[in-house]
Amino acid sequence: MRSNFLPNIRLATNILVVIDTFAIALKIAPIAEVYQKKNLCIKYLKNQIAKDELIKRLKIIKQANLSSICDSILKS
Repeated sequence: MRSNFLPNIRLATNILVVIDTFAIALKIAPIAEVYQKKNLCIKYLKNQIAKDELIKRLKIIKQANLSSICDSILKS
């Protein structure tokens, strides 16, 4: 009778690779969100997107001072 040891090791390794891939993706997601906000502020300051578009994408109120919000986002 043949041993199933090596196929079981390969299967376990593949499962661990998939789990690690998702763990890395979950760790990267918050970092990507910060950089998306920074890119939006840079585009706003360069007049590439409108004020309303920035408000909508950042989900902030219209009375907010966008320059100070963008300054704080860019400094972080």
